[in-house]
Amino acid sequence: MDELIHKAIGESIADLAAATGDEMYVVEAVIRAGGRKIELTVDTDKGVSIGQCAKLSRAIRARLEVCQDNIMLAEGDFDLMVSSPGIGEPVKVQRQYLRHLGRLIRVNYLDGEAQPKEITGRLLEAAVGAGEEEAPSITIEAVKEGRKKRSAGEAPVTLRLADVVKAVVQTGL
Repeated sequence: MDELIHKAIGESIADLAAATGDEMYVVEAVIRAGGRKIELTVDTDKGVSIGQCAKLSRAIRARLEVCQDNIMLAEGDFDLMVSSPGIGEPVKVQRQYLRHLGRLIRVNYLDGEAQPKEITGRLLEAAVGAGEEEAPSITIEAVKEGRKKRSAGEAPVTLRLADVVKAVVQTGL
């Protein structure tokens, strides 16, 4: 069952990308209650609109409802929710860092001695592409806390994504 659902999701995303030119990717796919509840979070490098979520939802539903291998799916006896990542949600897929370049981000990470640390700053770089020769990393310019988020005057910090415990994009500029 899960395999059928994942296949329908992948094919629908590929079709939508071919039609619109927007390369969408799955951030999270949760399938519960034996396939009766499907929750899908998707993104693009530019962000996802409500219209794109609706198109994808219709495409996935249409694919699943013609599935003769599973009567529940064929009869439309399932809930499908397609959404984009919300503000304040943690980054779950490395590629999401590219969309948030220039934004404030709070990162919990482990330093060289495996001690927990936190930095809040502007995301300057994200080396997360498939062609990267080094380990995936992000570079952050620390900012001072307060109403006006200004540079803390420190050198930018580069963190290996393997050391990042949690990263959350912050509201504000």
